[in-house]
Order: sequence, then structure tokens, then C-alpha cells
Amino acid sequence: MQFGVGSPGGSDLIGYRKVTITPEMVGAEVPIFAAIEVKTARGKATEQQKAFIEHIRNAGGIAGVARSVDEAQSILLN
Repeated sequence: MQFGVGSPGGSDLIGYRKVTITPEMVGAEVPIFAAIEVKTARGKATEQQKAFIEHIRNAGGIAGVARSVDEAQSILLN
């Protein structure tokens, strides 16, 4: 069972830092923070989870609630 952030082996501290893309960086691959809240078919995100998802999206990351592998892939790829 996986839970939390990166368990097992995840770092103790995680986060993101906004970076301004410079001309020298054009064409480079850069990581984007992604967070998927996994729920059952009828599961609902808590208000705290919704706020976290909104915060990540507002900061330029990818985040959402998924109830299936297809939904998770859609969040990551769209």
C-alpha cells in the first residue's frame, strides 16, 4: 500500500520552486510537480485536499483527483 509522498524512499522534504525560462533553457526538459489524489469510485476529496490541488495548479503544477488509471493518465497528459 502506498501513501503519503514517495513512500517508501521518498524525500523528507518536497516542494517546488518557480523558475523563469530563459532563452538558454528553450528546448530543455524541466520537471513539473504533479500530485494526484486517488479516490474510490464514490470517494470525495476533503476540503484540504481540494485546496492543495488548487494551490499546485495555481503554481503551475499538475494536480487532480483520479478514480481510475485512465483518469490519472488524463490528469498527467492533458
